[in-house]
Amino acid sequence: MLKKSKSLVLSDRDRDLFMSVMQNPPLLKGKLKFAIQKYRQKYDK
Repeated sequence: MLKKSKSLVLSDRDRDLFMSVMQNPPLLKGKLKFAIQKYRQKYDK
């Protein structure tokens, strides 16, 4: 069975921003960083 796939067309500006963030992810801080740490402690094995 084949699944349908969807594509998203980005403007040049949005594509460049997306690629920049993927290549240079921001440092995590605050509540998001804490939540990820808690999740990893509980579920990473």
